[in-house]
Formats: sequence, structure tokens, C-alpha cells
Amino acid sequence: MGNFGWIEIVLFYGIAIGFGVWQFWKMDRMLKKTRAEKAAKEAAERDSGPPAA
Repeated sequence: MGNFGWIEIVLFYGIAIGFGVWQFWKMDRMLKKTRAEKAAKEAAERDSGPPAA
């Protein structure tokens, strides 16, 4: 019966750490996507500007 406490601790913290890692991974992907979109938008604005005389 003494092992159930350890099983509960490992299960609970495993889920908590897994959720944290998943959130970190998800936010990393979202930030990379947002930065890429921003860079593409800035490049398009820079390229479509008025021609230099």
C-alpha cells in the first residue's frame, strides 16, 4: 500500500510537467509563425514602396 503515494506523485507531476512542455512547444511554434508573418509583411511593404529616383 505504500507504493500508491509514489505512483500518485509520479502520475500527477508527470501530467503537470507534460502539460507545461506542451504549452512551451505550442507557444514557441506560435511565436515563430507570428515573427515569420511579420517579417514577410515588412518585406512586402519594403519591396512595394515608391521607386527611388
